[in-house]
Amino acid sequence: MKNDFLKERPGLRKLIRYAEFFVVTILLIYAALIYRELKMLRAAPVVLPAYWFNAATEAGQVQRVQARGSWVAKEASPEFLHTTAIECIKAKMQCMESSAVVAVNDGRFLESIQTLYDIESWTETEIHTKTDVQPCATRTLSLDIANKQAKNVVVNKPTGTSCKSTSTEEQTFNLVTGFQARADAMRKTK
Repeated sequence: MKNDFLKERPGLRKLIRYAEFFVVTILLIYAALIYRELKMLRAAPVVLPAYWFNAATEAGQVQRVQARGSWVAKEASPEFLHTTAIECIKAKMQCMESSAVVAVNDGRFLESIQTLYDIESWTETEIHTKTDVQPCATRTLSLDIANKQAKNVVVNKPTGTSCKSTSTEEQTFNLVTGFQARADAMRKTK
């Protein structure tokens, strides 16, 4: 089929071809930017909450400690975005940790976990829990009341066939603001 559109005006026809080329180029650049943003959003699909630490005193002694944030380890890559809320009550000598874990690489799942820790020691400056023994790992919480920091020590036990980790190395996770954990995940995908 022959194209006779603007046959008598070749200059205008050439200008229209250049405009078409320009529009297609702009659309390709826009599509590349959208693809890059989508790739970064897949790496960190949620925005995690801010960090806070609160110690409530009664009669001059700390009776309740609450903390919220996201667990981050310096040596591990953030394949899981793990946000948590911790509440420790001295009268019960227990800490309750409520966690939400989002896997960003392995199957993309969301898991909600509650863990009850018995407290081993409670002073005016620190709280240490007893070890929580799970099939694939052991976990211990430490809350530094004086510096308003929380720490989670995890030791993997690769004894079961369903355990993914083969390392028995101890990992220390610090409770930080969720925006920092998300930024670390985004930075590692670039």
